[in-house]
Amino acid sequence: MVTGQGRTTRIRLAALVASPVLAAGLLAVPPAAHAAAVQQSYAYVHADQPFTLAYTPSAARNQNTSRSPNKVARIDVGRYQVWLPDVATKLGSSLGVAHVTAYGDAASYCSVENLDRYGYVSPVTGEVFVFGITVWVRCFDTSGAPADSEFTASWASASGIAGGHSDFAYLTTRIADRDHDLPAETQFNSAGQANKVRRVGTGRYTVYLHGLGSRQLPPDANRGHVQVTARDDRGRRCKVLTFGVNDENTQVEVACHNAAGERSDSRFSITYSRDTSLVWTPWGAYTRVSGGAVYPQWTYPAGSTGVTRGTGRDEGLFWVQTPMDGFMARGNVQVTAEGTGAHHCKVARWSPERGIWVRCFTTRGDALRNPFLVSFAL
Repeated sequence: MVTGQGRTTRIRLAALVASPVLAAGLLAVPPAAHAAAVQQSYAYVHADQPFTLAYTPSAARNQNTSRSPNKVARIDVGRYQVWLPDVATKLGSSLGVAHVTAYGDAASYCSVENLDRYGYVSPVTGEVFVFGITVWVRCFDTSGAPADSEFTASWASASGIAGGHSDFAYLTTRIADRDHDLPAETQFNSAGQANKVRRVGTGRYTVYLHGLGSRQLPPDANRGHVQVTARDDRGRRCKVLTFGVNDENTQVEVACHNAAGERSDSRFSITYSRDTSLVWTPWGAYTRVSGGAVYPQWTYPAGSTGVTRGTGRDEGLFWVQTPMDGFMARGNVQVTAEGTGAHHCKVARWSPERGIWVRCFTTRGDALRNPFLVSFAL
């Protein structure tokens, strides 16, 4: 056990990381507008072998700014570890933020159970060697029972104060049932201000991202994007009730439910991005879908983003197409449901031919036509 910044950091031992291998394909770097002002890293993966004990997912959907491939292991039914080597390797550095979305056509859903560092403690000197970040993932069926599932996971970390054209913020709550201050290692705000969370009722929270407002923006400017993931191991899920941007701040209303669809207190992670991807690179896309339409003020990049809504046998299925479709043999997709009720949404697949396929479900697992937010990062 190693303590850093007042937080106990668990060290995972041996055999978790193979020798570094150069990850194939495009590897993004921070945008020039803030590259000199902040430290930033990210990783993402499509975990596409839900029954395999341990494996390295395909390089096309497996990226890491350290250039080491991420790895995935199945620990138990519906429980997985995602190893992100060579990121956040200093005990005082930010733990960053992780998101996960279930993948496929079934009504399963996933959450992040925990996020920590892994490494090795020398039995001779006691020196700590940190190898990277571990994301613990839980997946469930509609009853809340553990269920094996494919999923997509993303992780990003940033520190410092950024100028430039894009806004970026994230946080992870520590306590589910009351207001509390957030540790510096689990939050970031590109305006250099502190994020705040207020619990307004059972399973309902207001997130304040201070300094990320619209005062300097033209009236028709893009207002940004959010993704929310439950930090939970008991079948809870979290979603966006609504969010908006005022002159000074961005404010997000978050609701969490148990598997039965009842409001339930839960920890959660949230990321806000504007004119940038979910991992704070310029190579990405996002949009907000409601009523079978997308909204220009909640869409990036500007241009020909559209949605086709399924009917009949395809009820609850949406095809989202963006200017990034040609790159969608690669990358990472995250989806968050929006609106009242306990429904959830997930990514069914993504490809250059059809863009992103999103499916939404009721608590019982029935197909549902409902609003959502979807992001793509390359």
